[in-house]
Amino acid sequence: MEISKSNKIIMAVVGIGFAIVLFWAYGILFDADQDIIDDQKIFHTPAGNFPAPNAGFNEPALEPLSIENSATGNASQPGAKSLEDRIVMELQRDYGKSISQKSTQAALFEVRKYIISLFPNEDGRKKFYEIIKRAFPDLADEIMKTLDKLEEYNQWLADNNAELSQMSGYDRILALWEKRNALFGEDAKKIWSGELLATEARKKTMQDTMDVLEQSSDTTVDEKLDVFKTTLQQTYENTPDEFLLNYNSMAVMAFFSLESVQEDLKQMSPDQRLLEMNKIRQELGFSQDDIEKMAEIDAEREQGWEIGLKYMKEREAVVSQYDGDERKQKLKEIREKYFKEQAKTIELEEEKDLFFRFMRPREYGIN
Repeated sequence: MEISKSNKIIMAVVGIGFAIVLFWAYGILFDADQDIIDDQKIFHTPAGNFPAPNAGFNEPALEPLSIENSATGNASQPGAKSLEDRIVMELQRDYGKSISQKSTQAALFEVRKYIISLFPNEDGRKKFYEIIKRAFPDLADEIMKTLDKLEEYNQWLADNNAELSQMSGYDRILALWEKRNALFGEDAKKIWSGELLATEARKKTMQDTMDVLEQSSDTTVDEKLDVFKTTLQQTYENTPDEFLLNYNSMAVMAFFSLESVQEDLKQMSPDQRLLEMNKIRQELGFSQDDIEKMAEIDAEREQGWEIGLKYMKEREAVVSQYDGDERKQKLKEIREKYFKEQAKTIELEEEKDLFFRFMRPREYGIN
């Protein structure tokens, strides 16, 4: 029986996931060479992992937030719950039964980052405390102290990384556990053998999948998407991190960020590319209304890039022909010609920040 390319990828990913399960089962905490690496993984998310989400937690009984209301958390129907209400419900549902345990409190370390990212215009720490206070009023202060200690441990790891790396495996273990015990006492063992590490195992499964897909230059976009969806579902379904499955825009962004996917999209005609991008969004949970809105955004981005590339070509000619004040005046004129009211912003980017937005790689579905 011939095995398709997509099935080969799935088999490779499943193999990776099985190896990870065995790895954790055989006692990661007692492996001298791995211990320091695991600590760094817990608190330093690899660049390839999902970006911070921009929508609320998903309560299955509620309609997921759409693109239109996800930024503010305002639901479209009267009486619908706010973003903050939904987060409180999610926290109570997913963590409420064991929130008194230090290991569960520690598992909120990454969740805190997610929640803070949802309120970019507010004091993140204050907002998170308000939400935790609503969700777990009797334990809010204790949870904050636990997370602050983890933050301190994180900083200690970063500050002492070079020294720790030079130690023998045995000495590293002693140093790590000395610091853990100093911060958490008897709770240290519970924290570093509980859900915090299970969460990291799930993150690593997705990261390994992304790495496999990144190298899959001989597969189609649809084959890559099938593997991505399957692994995402199998990794997070029925876990405390299941809320990630509702971050449709986050999943789409992660998939579009794959260089192999970008290469495939670049080879398509504009019409074919539009159909493929709409299909990806549909497969990853976007509603038809959101797909249409994103198609409009894609069209605006396309027009912006056409204008920007024309500007860069003319800019290059000006720079090669003029100097001094004359060059400065000519550049001002062409910026106003192409960008109208945005001309001043473009000027500041170029002259103050030395940033040229149209010299960045074009990433379809992202910029």
